[in-house]
Amino acid sequence: MSALSYKMLLRREGTTSAILAVALLVAILASMSSIVNHINSQTEALGRIPEVGEAYLILSKNSNTMIDSQIDAKLANLVSDATDVKYVMAQKIFAATLATNSSNHTALVRGVEDIQTFLKVRNAYIKGAIANANEMQVNVGEVLAKLASIDVGDKATVDVNGKFLKVNIAGIVQTQTQSDAELIVPMKLANSLSGNDDKVSLIEFALKDPNIRDEVISRITELLPPNTKIVKVQQLKAFMQNVNNQTLSFLSLWSSAVYAVVIATSYVLATRLIAESNYDLAMLRALGAKKKLMFKLVLTYNINVALLGSILGLAVGIVGTQAVSTAVRWLWSSIEVNPFLEVEQALQILLSTLASSILGCIHPAFKSACKTYMERTL
Repeated sequence: MSALSYKMLLRREGTTSAILAVALLVAILASMSSIVNHINSQTEALGRIPEVGEAYLILSKNSNTMIDSQIDAKLANLVSDATDVKYVMAQKIFAATLATNSSNHTALVRGVEDIQTFLKVRNAYIKGAIANANEMQVNVGEVLAKLASIDVGDKATVDVNGKFLKVNIAGIVQTQTQSDAELIVPMKLANSLSGNDDKVSLIEFALKDPNIRDEVISRITELLPPNTKIVKVQQLKAFMQNVNNQTLSFLSLWSSAVYAVVIATSYVLATRLIAESNYDLAMLRALGAKKKLMFKLVLTYNINVALLGSILGLAVGIVGTQAVSTAVRWLWSSIEVNPFLEVEQALQILLSTLASSILGCIHPAFKSACKTYMERTL
């Protein structure tokens, strides 16, 4: 009786549409997971690249950005006195308005004591000359120069909170760093604009021998006041780990939304099944079917719909994503996308979908099982 009753429910016209509804949700989740796996694999590959940055920055401990940081300029002398230090550069960073004959642009100003050393460390290409503080000269990054339509030999006005300085553009620099969008000025001019000679934004230094960095960093840390911190530049591995964590958090949020929809879909399917099969279920109760059997029929129906829908959805999601990525590679050869879904992830999606389906249909199944055949509308 149980097998025949189940076959009767499974052959209903709405079964195919119910399976497709679940399959669509699972396909969306499977395709999203496969794309996220590709992104994570790429970020992990970048994270395995050896760290190329050798510089360290001394900042104020409570600062969120380099502009917010304010530390004693004399700390640079303490670091210089430490052994095994290749170079030390105090820098002052603040926002200013760069006014030219054609336009005004907001830009960051980076004040440096020795611009030549600063540019040499960054392997900069210089068009023109290095700025000379005695001649009111500055250097401009190539990105900022293009935005402001500035060329070597031009004159500009730097405005910081009402303080103006007219400067000459001695040269345009290309460093492949954030300084390409900055105005690089001698520290003397930076102090004149900021009005504070005793503070700098950061102190940059590098070590002669990276193999003993822990020992040297520990020694320098002991010399610094407690309101400062040492940060290593180009921490690619930590950045990639943060990207992965954010991506996984987004995927978890998206998955929760999909499973919530599966629960709602399962509830609707179970309610619709009971409503459309009301006569059949009433006949079964009249023939002596127990409550347990009635509950089992509705529950088993939804589980099988969810199982078939999950298998179909996984197949469609994986194959569809692969097809789209292949088409993208054909159209744009420079784009390489290789989405994939691991076996453990596919199994997790399958089990989670089944669990969500069971959770959604329990209430209507239990409610239907408690009805007698006299309470049902024939």
